[in-house]
Parts: sequence; C-alpha cells; structure tokens
Amino acid sequence: MWKDDICFGQSVGKKFSNSGDALEFKGNTIICLLEHDSEVFRRAVQERDILSSVLPKTVFSPLPDISLHMTAIEGVCDRVRDKSYWTSLLPLNTPLVSVDDLFEEKWKSVPAFPDVHMRFECLWIESGICIGLYPATYEDDVLIRDWRDAVGTVMGLHFPGHDRYRFHISLGYGISMPDKEQFGFLEKEKSRFDKKCSEEHFIFKVPSASMTYFDSMLFFSKTRIPRN
Repeated sequence: MWKDDICFGQSVGKKFSNSGDALEFKGNTIICLLEHDSEVFRRAVQERDILSSVLPKTVFSPLPDISLHMTAIEGVCDRVRDKSYWTSLLPLNTPLVSVDDLFEEKWKSVPAFPDVHMRFECLWIESGICIGLYPATYEDDVLIRDWRDAVGTVMGLHFPGHDRYRFHISLGYGISMPDKEQFGFLEKEKSRFDKKCSEEHFIFKVPSASMTYFDSMLFFSKTRIPRN
C-alpha cells in the first residue's frame, strides 16, 4: 500500500531545505524534458497544480514547468560519492567537472533515442509525488530498456535496480509528513487520478533524451554549467 511507503522529508538537507526551497545539488543526468506544447506536459502541470493548491510548500515543494521531465537513465550527483551510484569509468574522487567532460564526450557515441510510448499508470507517492509511467507495449519496454543498457555500457552507469527501474514524471518533493487532513486529500486525489488513468489509458510519445547538467532541481541545462 502506498500509505505505508510515504516518506516525505528524505530530500530535506540534501536537495531541499525544510521550508521547501531548493538547495545546491550538483550533478548530471539523462532526461526527456517535456515539451511545453504537448498534452503530457499539460496533464503534468494540471496535476502538480492541483496538489500544490492544497499542500503548502513546507509539505510538498512543486517543481517548476522547466524542470518537468522523465528520467531516461540517471547520471551522477556530486554529493553521492558511492560506488554503486557512480560511473564505473572514473574513481569516486573525480571532480564533477571531469565527469561532465567524460559524459559530454561519451554522449556523442550513445545510440539514438528510440521511438518509445509511455502510458500514465498512477499517482506514485513516496519520498515525493510522481506520475508513475509504464511502457505502452511490450515492444516499447524492450526498446527503452535495451537503450538504457547501451547507454549504461557506454557511460559506465549501471545502478542498483537498473533492470527494474520505474519510469515516472516527478511533480515535486515531499518536505514534511502531511497532517491528517492533507493525508485525506492525498488519498482522495490518488484514487481520482488512478481511476482516470485506468479509464482513459493516456499514452504519449516520449521526447528524445538529452544529456543535462544541474546545480539544483530547479533547472536542467542541455549545455555545460560552470563548476566551481
């Protein structure tokens, strides 16, 4: 049950402050940024706004339009110096700017992103709130997972759970545990959203993946960010 999995607050002190403001959190990642004229973007924004109209920023910190994306395969974070979550091509003490250098070069030899379609599955509530996605067909599942395997080989990225990765669109991060009234709202909203997913079977074409760089969760840049 999702109610047993909710764990707001895990990102506090790392990615966000306890007031819901984004903290410096540097890294790189490979994502599919939602196109602002697309139906999937409209639906993601609509759901984020429903949540943030009821939940204060100290409970749920919503991501801005420019940050909305589906992660294709995770890169590395400067503050997560763990062998399991680092590229196998470089030592753990490698400066982030040198990782960026390597990834920028390796990205040139990554296979083209395939034509993949995803469907909305549910409202996924855990350490934050996401729209849970699932490949629309078995063929879509094979295409994106084969692509992830290829990228992982090129860039030395094969994190725990790689083969079972759950695709999603993050709407925002949980800052503090909701109170009884807010929890009741979340319960009703999840039920409504999940029912809508099962009835509408909304499917969208995933935008092409991009190599991106970030200093916080508020903006993912397709061009290199200067590193201190």
